[in-house]
Amino acid sequence: MISAFERGMTHSLLFIDPRELDAVSHDVSPRREQTAMRLAISAALLSACTLPVVAYIDRGILKLDNTTFDRIIDGSRNVFVRFDKEYAYGEAHDAWKEYAKTVGESAADLLSADVGVSEYGEKENSDLIERYGIKTADFPQYRLFVKGTSGLGSPIAYTGAAKTDEFVRFVQEKAGAWIGLPGQIKELDEIAKEFMGSTEQAALLQKAEAAAASSTQDTAKYYVKVMTKATGDKDFVAKETTRLKKMMEESSVKPAKKEQFGRRLNVLSSF
Repeated sequence: MISAFERGMTHSLLFIDPRELDAVSHDVSPRREQTAMRLAISAALLSACTLPVVAYIDRGILKLDNTTFDRIIDGSRNVFVRFDKEYAYGEAHDAWKEYAKTVGESAADLLSADVGVSEYGEKENSDLIERYGIKTADFPQYRLFVKGTSGLGSPIAYTGAAKTDEFVRFVQEKAGAWIGLPGQIKELDEIAKEFMGSTEQAALLQKAEAAAASSTQDTAKYYVKVMTKATGDKDFVAKETTRLKKMMEESSVKPAKKEQFGRRLNVLSSF
């Protein structure tokens, strides 16, 4: 939508959608023909620039097609790819954009990429979804290509909810890329990842206790609690994750408590 101003005016003359230029002549009086002409030219230029502007708005997302896909997905880096219709929108799209922005602003060794598939005409990039057995009816679909996996390999399919935090937990677990969700502490995350499969859990627990003692974050002690419980119950992390997710779905749980549970789930995803 465009607002037109004449020199010396404090209010716009009109508002139009640049895609509806044929309406300009009906909305502009004869004495404003010059303004209308300038408006039409500006609108045409804006329309020509629409796609690049939209692409820029999707901060942190690399746009791929069948000519660039295998050049980027070459096994040299971690890449999380969304396969979706060419012009996606809605809550899942917003969650993906926020995820990509979060990753892009972090120091994680990870790229976020989009493959837009045209549903009409030549159906551009449909050959890429066919390669991975993806159907348009199942859009959006997500695939993680970890280091060592090229576009001709077998990526890891993401089957979780289309939510920003869930995306982050997934890539941190599968790609080993630390982004840092609310409640996570990098030093304790590193200990947690080592803890579960270690034969030196007692020593790691002591190390975690020392790190937690110097931390001001409220989840620091929770790391220690999880390690203590997991020492005697190897299934504790899985059971605690299920319990907290169930409690977060309860309508009677207050928002502040759900936020606390969310931070704890972020911690659990580090183990």
